[in-house]
Amino acid sequence: MTRRSTVSPDAFVNFSTNGLVFQLPREDQNRLQQICQTVSLDQGQCLCPPKSNSPAKVYFLTGACVTLWVNHPDQARLAVGLIGTEGAVGLGAALGQHAAHLQFEVQNSGQAWCADSQELQRLLQTHPTILWAVARYLWQMTHDIANMAASIQGDDIPTRMAAWLVLCAQRTHATQLKLTHDQLARMMGVRRVSVTLAAMAFKEQGLLDYKRGSINILNMEGLVQQARTRAPA
Repeated sequence: MTRRSTVSPDAFVNFSTNGLVFQLPREDQNRLQQICQTVSLDQGQCLCPPKSNSPAKVYFLTGACVTLWVNHPDQARLAVGLIGTEGAVGLGAALGQHAAHLQFEVQNSGQAWCADSQELQRLLQTHPTILWAVARYLWQMTHDIANMAASIQGDDIPTRMAAWLVLCAQRTHATQLKLTHDQLARMMGVRRVSVTLAAMAFKEQGLLDYKRGSINILNMEGLVQQARTRAPA
């Protein structure tokens, strides 16, 4: 039997604030909401663990922000993506796919709508418009990860850091970010001192200000320009 969530009349608006859901016709939004329930995600929480004994879940984000990590057995893990209210986490399980080397970690706490992956899989099999929206989103996500990989290979640390900060601001819809230099260093796979030096330079340029546990973007246009600046060949 399909599980139905108990929601208020205003909850539908919150559900459709997810970018992936918003693309769907109203009828498909209703169908999808019927298999979802609201959940609160906490900072540092690991979603969709590959070796979990619990049924796989899919999270349509409406407030939380989640970092996509790649785990390498012989090297430190590296962040290659950031997912916010534009998308969802765990869609691979609904398509019957699992990747043991990928990890999803909540960067900013917030709300999400959670569905059982098997129930979503049945919905995708019977409603191609939902499947089409999921496919388009996953293609865009692949494109973003490819750009991130190219940046890791070819850009200097200030350029990569600027790109990460711009992406964080876009995904969280905020210019004041709850990020530490340690967090940025781990995501970028660099030393903390390298992040601190880049942050000091950006502060001198008036692009941002920072204090313990927080980075405030003062000049988004300038930071975007910095993110587009390539290191000399």
